[in-house]
Amino acid sequence: MKKLAVLALAGLMFGTAALTFSMAPDVYDQALCNRNHMLCREYTLDLDAPWYKVMVLLTVCDIAFGKCMLGL
Repeated sequence: MKKLAVLALAGLMFGTAALTFSMAPDVYDQALCNRNHMLCREYTLDLDAPWYKVMVLLTVCDIAFGKCMLGL
C-alpha cells in the first residue's frame, strides 16, 4: 500500500513537471521580465511601510516574476 502511494505521488509530481515544462517554448522575453521585476522591487523598497508589508510585496514581485518567465 505504501508503494502504491509513493508511486502515485511520484507520478503526480512528474506529470505536473511535464505539464509545466511543456509550456517552456512560450517563455516571454526575459529582459522584459527582469526589467519589470527590478522596477517592482525598487518601488517596494522605496515605500514607507512596515517591514511585514514590504516582505509581502517583495513576495508578490517574485511570484509575478515567476509567472512572467513561465508565460502564465
